[in-house]
Amino acid sequence: MSAAATKNAPLKIKFVLAEHGISAREIAASTTQTGGPNQGRPLAPATINSVLNHNRWPRTTRAETLQDQMEQFLLGRGVCATELVDCWLTHEDAPALRKPRNRAPLTERSAQIQRYIDIPETEMLTAAAKKHFKLFRDPFVDDVQSPDDVYLGHDQRYIREAMMQTAKHGGFMAVIGESGAGKTTLRRDLLDRINRDELSIVPIQPRAIDKKKLNASMICDAVISDLAPHETIKLSLEAKARQIERLLTESSRAGNRHVLIIEEAHDLSIQTLKYLKRFYELEDGFRKLISIILVGQPELGGLLNAKQNYGAREVIRRIETAYLGPMDAGQIETYLRQKFEHPRVRARYDDIFAADAAAAIHASLTQRLRGVNEVRSESYPLSINNRVKAAMNQAARTGDPLIHAELFPEA
Repeated sequence: MSAAATKNAPLKIKFVLAEHGISAREIAASTTQTGGPNQGRPLAPATINSVLNHNRWPRTTRAETLQDQMEQFLLGRGVCATELVDCWLTHEDAPALRKPRNRAPLTERSAQIQRYIDIPETEMLTAAAKKHFKLFRDPFVDDVQSPDDVYLGHDQRYIREAMMQTAKHGGFMAVIGESGAGKTTLRRDLLDRINRDELSIVPIQPRAIDKKKLNASMICDAVISDLAPHETIKLSLEAKARQIERLLTESSRAGNRHVLIIEEAHDLSIQTLKYLKRFYELEDGFRKLISIILVGQPELGGLLNAKQNYGAREVIRRIETAYLGPMDAGQIETYLRQKFEHPRVRARYDDIFAADAAAAIHASLTQRLRGVNEVRSESYPLSINNRVKAAMNQAARTGDPLIHAELFPEA
């Protein structure tokens, strides 16, 4: 929050919200308090209105932390990064007076915002494009139907094996990657390997759609339902805890391992994260009764930042974190060869892509951030698929025989 911002005056962000039709209730739900009696809970809409209209911030959570959370929510709702510059000032405040306390310089903050834009939009491969390149099916639709279809680059191989070792031998890990990086595919691959190899591992997956509302009681329900679907679930949390400890112990002594897998884990509350430590500490002698795998987008990395969420440091410091990074040009070519030369597609990569295509795809999904010495790449499977389909559609319209560098605009 700007130290120079005028009190009792509306902030510029209020007008940004109005322009995009975003309510105070929605922006309140995007926050997580990090201190006080309401730690781990979102702000109340009335508190947000007090912030927007009077520049009055709650005392229990640092304003900078709440501002960062709200900015990421707004970017996800399609608000342009430029609209968020100086959004925490009032109209009376001059930009020159903006001196954020303990925050990065404005140029760096702008660069951080820039990281979340310019992602290619989804585009369908047209019938004309398939005919132009002699394809009978879209190589990116329903393209993972067996373990052989899973693309395994360096990061994917490491994380795939780390997930299996965690499920087999215990541990607490987080798999973090951008939307479309392949996290869900690796989770599906883990479940498939457990079933295919008939391993004595029981996967437990809470089905709550809104992970912000996932709590200890709901996790207990998931454990009991997956271990003993016909057993009546106890009512009190204390009784549930004793029930799952008994069920896990019996199952473990029968030779089973258990792994709790939570997708969309970036939406978990701090309080739920703390509860997960209690589950992880369940044991029978020296044998851990359950291992945990969290799967989420980059916001999960912020949730697992002990400096930002110091109150959850006990659990955060026990979690092994693995990141799914973007592909380089060589990996992009390997990935596309696997997609197009698959027996279901029956195409030759070299008959469709020019030699400079993979490097151009990588360049089109890579940008140097303004104001900082950092390069940001969105070279993930989903983004690559969208770029390639757009280029194929364009080539069909212009009659280009191959996908070449000119079809990919630079970032």
